[in-house]
Amino acid sequence: MVAAGLLLAVACRPCHAETYQSYQQTGMGRSVSAVAPASIAGGSFFNAASDRHYAILRRGGAWFVRRHQAGFERAIDNVVEKQVHYVIGSGNHARSYVHRSGQGRLLELPVSWYPAEKRWAMSPGYDRPSHPDFRREISAECLFCHAASPERIEPIDCQRCHGPGEAHARAPARANIVNPARLDARRQLEICLQCHLETTSRTLPHAIRRYDRPLFSYRPGERLEDYVLHFDHAAGRGYDDKFEINHAGYRLMKSRCFERSGASMTCTTCHDPHRVPRAAEAARRYNGACRTCHAAAIAGHASQPNCVSCHMPKRRAEDAMHMVMTDHFIQRRPVEPARRPFESESDYRGPVEPYYPPRPADRLYAAVAQVKDFSNLEAGIPMLEKAIAEAQPPQAEFYFDLAEAYWRTGRADRAMELYEEVIRRQPGFARAWHNLGEVLLRRGEAQRAIAVLENAPRDAEIWNTLGVAYGQTGRLQDSARLLSRAVEANPDLPSAWLNLGVAREQSGDAVAAEAAFRAAIRLQPDLVYAHQYLANLLRVIGRAEEAEYHARRAAHAGQR
Repeated sequence: MVAAGLLLAVACRPCHAETYQSYQQTGMGRSVSAVAPASIAGGSFFNAASDRHYAILRRGGAWFVRRHQAGFERAIDNVVEKQVHYVIGSGNHARSYVHRSGQGRLLELPVSWYPAEKRWAMSPGYDRPSHPDFRREISAECLFCHAASPERIEPIDCQRCHGPGEAHARAPARANIVNPARLDARRQLEICLQCHLETTSRTLPHAIRRYDRPLFSYRPGERLEDYVLHFDHAAGRGYDDKFEINHAGYRLMKSRCFERSGASMTCTTCHDPHRVPRAAEAARRYNGACRTCHAAAIAGHASQPNCVSCHMPKRRAEDAMHMVMTDHFIQRRPVEPARRPFESESDYRGPVEPYYPPRPADRLYAAVAQVKDFSNLEAGIPMLEKAIAEAQPPQAEFYFDLAEAYWRTGRADRAMELYEEVIRRQPGFARAWHNLGEVLLRRGEAQRAIAVLENAPRDAEIWNTLGVAYGQTGRLQDSARLLSRAVEANPDLPSAWLNLGVAREQSGDAVAAEAAFRAAIRLQPDLVYAHQYLANLLRVIGRAEEAEYHARRAAHAGQR
């Protein structure tokens, strides 16, 4: 959105100093930042669900998150330590932390700070027996609502709401910038909804960005549906009253106030995106918004009623157990939504319905929504087959989604045809190459997998699978070489370390094999196969008690 070097402070501050200064105190103005030494408080805690100890500690001028477990004979084991490079979140409700790896990947750290509780705890989605720990890569899509751009890990800036600012900075004319106030109410609302509309954080999917639209291509003033389509659980399936962390827009749009406003109610009816009122000023602003329609009803209340505290109460989010948020579902007599355990992988199996826009979505994307997260495969596969046949879309992603659905349902032949079609349409589509190789391996066709993957893009996952294929055909030296390359490219890939251990053991190098198995367990302590292979190796080399310990760990992890 912004030309290189044309930063927010340089471009906007000279003419809009007061607005710029107040914006820095908003949640958007503090959405992400580099770590300052004084911005973190040290601490430690034990996560019983995953049997892991975490510590947040300072060394020199840097902060680190450290994890360990009690291992064989209660020795400290499985130590992982990563530096904190970025903070995500304004701190109003939580702060999560990010590590930048030596390879440039951004990894979400498993612990967060919760100001309301004044304590460290697991990040949202991590407080369970099996979680991604230090391995969860933050994609550009994850950064969209927190950072100015993938290249600039800086807070959301003016351009997110006002559009590209370079032309306006050089020639400050109205025609060179978007003023949301001059848009109709629906387009104003959609500027906020680009980040603040999430129907669920469960796997569903909640939204699908159109495959011909780059991630940061939305421009304020255009129809949001031309950029992204939103979906939801089908009504009557037990999810009608869910309440999650990013539900401000979703819950507001359920409100009768919103429905009866004639599309005139927007987020800015109550909120000023440039500043955040506090205390008495905040109460006056929010209650004043209610009075515009409900003056007579308010007159019958106490002298200075606080509408929000009664009709938009704060509640604990289902997907973030340590966070209490304002419920934007405005109700005459609010009823606490029923809490349900939050799953890491959705157990929802049913139709996925269009949510925004509320009319039926584009047929192709409506079909994709059924299969993308495997919610409605039985009905979704024929829907997507038919939609692709009719529309003949050029984008490879449609064929990839269908291939994934067929593979999930055991139709390997059809899945392979579609992966090949994806590669034909988009030769750099690494996941299609990788998954085609995986299907061939699982069918016992290692030589065909090698023929495919030797021509694939360079990628740690592809090298990992190719290394396994080499091993299955007896090319142990090539297998170890490719698997070593995979762990160099991505040292946080447990399966590559596990496979490297197998290759080293098959080559007779027990010491290197043990080290690789332990590296896999250190990265993923509940990796069943790594414990099993290590147990077998330890038995062979005469360390029976330690072998039994890892066999028990494998059995325990397999029961979770």
